[in-house]
Amino acid sequence: MAGKTVVLGGSGAMTSSCVYDLYKHSDFEEIVVADADETNAKRLLELIDDDRFSFEAVDATDPEDIERVLSGASYLVNGLPYHFEENVLEAIESVGGITGVDLNAFEFDHVLGESDAVADADSSLWFANGGLVSTIALGMLACDQFDDVDEVNFYWGMWRLLTQTTPGLTDTVTYEHDPNVDERVVYEDGSVITDHPPFGEPRDFEFPEPIGEQETYLITHTEPVTFPKAPVAQETNVGRVVTRGVWHHEWRQYEETLHAMNAFDADPVEVDGATVDPLDAMQQQIKTEGHEDEWRPPEQLSPETDWTPQTVLSVEVTGSVDGREEEAVYHFEQPFPFFGGNDITLMREYGCYVGVPLSVTLQLMAENEVESDGVFVTETSGLDPERYFDEMESRGFELTAETVPGEHGSD
Repeated sequence: MAGKTVVLGGSGAMTSSCVYDLYKHSDFEEIVVADADETNAKRLLELIDDDRFSFEAVDATDPEDIERVLSGASYLVNGLPYHFEENVLEAIESVGGITGVDLNAFEFDHVLGESDAVADADSSLWFANGGLVSTIALGMLACDQFDDVDEVNFYWGMWRLLTQTTPGLTDTVTYEHDPNVDERVVYEDGSVITDHPPFGEPRDFEFPEPIGEQETYLITHTEPVTFPKAPVAQETNVGRVVTRGVWHHEWRQYEETLHAMNAFDADPVEVDGATVDPLDAMQQQIKTEGHEDEWRPPEQLSPETDWTPQTVLSVEVTGSVDGREEEAVYHFEQPFPFFGGNDITLMREYGCYVGVPLSVTLQLMAENEVESDGVFVTETSGLDPERYFDEMESRGFELTAETVPGEHGSD
């Protein structure tokens, strides 16, 4: 594949596996890891040891610097934190001729509203990429087996200790439990119902081990907004879409403590002459305890537990086939180790459920198997879910059909 590829934020916990997958599976001729963290970026490039890859420093706060890095590029992976999204869009529209995938899934209306401007720049951007591609593809795969679908339940099992995190993951989990956030939504009978409370609509669900059966609850994910736009959802008259999740018990205790102390609405307090925001202080403590710099062999990454931190993605669909009430349950699990047994950090291994879909979908776009203009999401991309899962399984991910219409326990 000719042309320059730029991975913005390429040495991060969620995107390092994207870079590694591009190394293992892509034919891109030039791949630039553009990041502010030169130390970790160069460590990742040393692990890869491929002349196609290089490092370039970038200041994500400056749209013109992003433009500089994108100059001459044909392909883009945006793995930067969501608050840099506006700068990335501005750079894409300025440079033009970019085919890209975007990890961000916030500010949906605004980003999708830039679709015409991105298309006018002869560019295309697959928005809300990463792990969301896998959940949506699970939903497509399951719904395709029904004549009519009553309900689609998506489940995110995010299993790691409180100290196994990154600043971005800590901010995201805290945001998803903020009572002031109106993004906990449910799709029902053609309408998106907003303003559900934290820990709303609890429901027990059994994940594969090590998670097992857990109480799940509504989270601020976008499937209820976007999945009804999928052709298969429209063809099967999907009636209800809900996204629930669960974190390890330590995370739930942390979030419940924030609620108990009213941290989300608390005023700043004076501590030894300094003004402190209670919520910021709690988050900073988690970020400090979870910070990791040491790259270690996979067998040394998680000495606190006998399980490896991971995210299990699942879908449960109910509906009818030939007039019979049926159910489908699918699980999707990430491999370990992903980085070929090389020294790596714990959260980079954990993040492969996010980074690998970025790489796979970018390659599908480069191969013209997904051809959409402007800004689009998985549901409107024309993605073939079976092809997607074939690619992911070839990388060690595991797709399991626990229940399918007409039979049970099928793999």
